[in-house]
Order: sequence, then C-alpha cells, then structure tokens
Amino acid sequence: MKWVFLFCCFSAIAAKRPDCVECFFDTRVAPILTRRCLACHNQELKNGGISFQDRDSLVIGGSRGPAIVPGKPEASRLIDTLRHDGDIQMPPGPKLPSKEIGILTEWIKRGAVWGTKLQPQK
Repeated sequence: MKWVFLFCCFSAIAAKRPDCVECFFDTRVAPILTRRCLACHNQELKNGGISFQDRDSLVIGGSRGPAIVPGKPEASRLIDTLRHDGDIQMPPGPKLPSKEIGILTEWIKRGAVWGTKLQPQK
C-alpha cells in the first residue's frame, strides 16, 4: 500500500514537470509551430501539401515527403528547411532563432511526441 502511494505521488510530480515527455510538445513545441507555421500549413491551405496541425500529417509529409522522422532530426526535412540548409527555406525571410530550431530538433530527437491537435490563430 505504501509503495502504491509513493508511485502515485511520483507520477503526479513527474506529470507537472515542464520538461516531461508528455508536456514538452504542449509547452515548448506547439507555440512555435502555431506562431511560425500554421498560418500557411494548416488543413485548409496545406501549402506544400502539408498541414502542421497533427503529427500524422508531418510524418506522412507533403509533396516532398515526410517533414519529420521521429527520433532522427538529421533525417527530418523540417529541420533542414528551418536551418535554411536546403533548396527550401522556411519560413520565408529570416530563419527562426537558433533557440527555436533547437527546441524543434530536440522534440524530434525525443520521438516527436504530440500533444493536442493544433489550431491556426485567428
């Protein structure tokens, strides 16, 4: 009984940590994708044939293949485009701050665990 209580307490504490796997997407990744990508890459517009509203869309990808390869940021087209390393450079204009690219790289490295479906800002 004592062990069950301790396990429940530890689980509750872990769930509230801002760097836990379950909340990394919602607290760090979702704001970047919502602010920087969803205006053009959503279910209605699908620029490049891809929506950033859910994980499956990014894994399946668009007209140029998968945008992310969970666990492999070096194989993920999203990271190349954000770094402005390839033929496609996103977003148009100046590239994202390196801190934001680092967060997205870490997210993919961790397996690209997704939270809730994203909605474009209105």
